[in-house]
Amino acid sequence: MSAEPEAPYERPHLSKGYLLGAVPRDRLRLRPAEQYRELDVELRLGERVADLGVERRAAELESGSTIPWELLCVATGSSARRLRGFDDALYLRELADADLLLAELERRATLNVIGAGFIGCEVASAAIQRGCAVQVYEALAQPLLRVLGPELGAYLAGVHRSHGVDLHLGVEALPELSGPVVAGVGSVPRTELAERAGLAVEGGIVVDELGRTAVPGVFAAGDATRFWSPLYEARIRVEHFQTAQRQGFAVGRAMAGAEDGYAEVPWFWSDQYELNIQYAGAALPWDQIVIRGALGEPPFTVFYLQGEALAGAAGVNDHHTVARARRVMEARARVTLDQLADPRFDLRRALPSGWAPDRPRSAR
Repeated sequence: MSAEPEAPYERPHLSKGYLLGAVPRDRLRLRPAEQYRELDVELRLGERVADLGVERRAAELESGSTIPWELLCVATGSSARRLRGFDDALYLRELADADLLLAELERRATLNVIGAGFIGCEVASAAIQRGCAVQVYEALAQPLLRVLGPELGAYLAGVHRSHGVDLHLGVEALPELSGPVVAGVGSVPRTELAERAGLAVEGGIVVDELGRTAVPGVFAAGDATRFWSPLYEARIRVEHFQTAQRQGFAVGRAMAGAEDGYAEVPWFWSDQYELNIQYAGAALPWDQIVIRGALGEPPFTVFYLQGEALAGAAGVNDHHTVARARRVMEARARVTLDQLADPRFDLRRALPSGWAPDRPRSAR
């Protein structure tokens, strides 16, 4: 059931390859249409749920029809955070939004981007490569400061400026903007249906590691949730596609009776110009960093540590290192600062003997 008229598709490409023409529309789809029929899955597209119908076990649609259910999964996702005074700005979240932005890039409009997070930086990169003039306005001192820190943020600021982006940092008040405006200032979970149904909501729908709410038979998955992570021993909400997908796999299996919950380190990637940036971690606080390689000379990786524990890793054109650091974090293995800094040290050597990640297979 989806309010969008499109069959399920991958959103990450909307701010990356789709804008550049590298990922055509038909490659966005999660599955070919015939596979849904083969799996006996009925897609109800362009229809919005008005009420989950928890008490009567029947969801009510805005059209007035109802759908009975035995088990229910709420996967309502999130919406782009709106900026006051910028109702007419373009907020990139759905395929229709990407189509509107693509039309602006194709006519080489002068683009104003508010926010230098991942969406803002990726849109700026795509627009520059499509021949547009781009201005970016960011409130913080560096792009992606909260996630990547000042060192890597300053490097990315230099990358964007070197490609022609007019980057404004530490902006307290936006000037009058002429031309199309793209706002990329985060997201908010869509929890309205859950709240209306009486489900617990605390910055996301509250679920356990299996995706269960406190209401029997009602599960929730994806970036609408704040789920319990056995790995971090805390409830976390992650906005990125990979976690929504993987946690969704775990919730689906739990609805079928499995008891292995979701306990992975979040991971995501960003393509900006010739750079592939990958990050593993839950954006937790850190008190020191270690750099493998030379900062600013890809490939290199920045490791983030809280005390002696590895809390995150961000690599630039260095995906093998990030993948291995992710395994180290999932195994809660110890690595010395010298080992992290040494490109000759294979991080897999720090893993306990016989350890292997326990991850659900892709639905593909």
